[in-house]
Amino acid sequence: MEQVGFVRSVRKNKVEVEVRRISGCGGGCKTCSGCDTPSHIVIIPNTLNAKVGDLVELKGETKNILKYAMIVYMIPFSLLIFGILLGMNFLKNQGINNYEPFSFLIGIIFMAIGYLLVKIIDKKIEKKEDNIIKMTKIL
Repeated sequence: MEQVGFVRSVRKNKVEVEVRRISGCGGGCKTCSGCDTPSHIVIIPNTLNAKVGDLVELKGETKNILKYAMIVYMIPFSLLIFGILLGMNFLKNQGINNYEPFSFLIGIIFMAIGYLLVKIIDKKIEKKEDNIIKMTKIL
């Protein structure tokens, strides 16, 4: 995956880069004013000594990006479903008549635990300095 970003600020050995997201239609049509493509801010190591205002090319391995996207989305979702099913089985076996709303609440609690797990995984990845996105050249 290749993107072009605008360096907004430089902090010690890291840069804050603004990257415009690509819309579903490719973002190249001038007649479509309905495509709002918000920008995304990434903070990456300043390996090329970029300065504020520089346009830089960013690259990331699709495999790694998909792997981290799966972690971010699937862990909480899987724990939500697991919590709902666990709550339904447990509460039904306990003889509680109105078990569905309580099962949903248990699922929400499990999903919150999933987000905490994602946060822990994110901190470990950040400490490894295994950057998914790297700056490849100044344009």
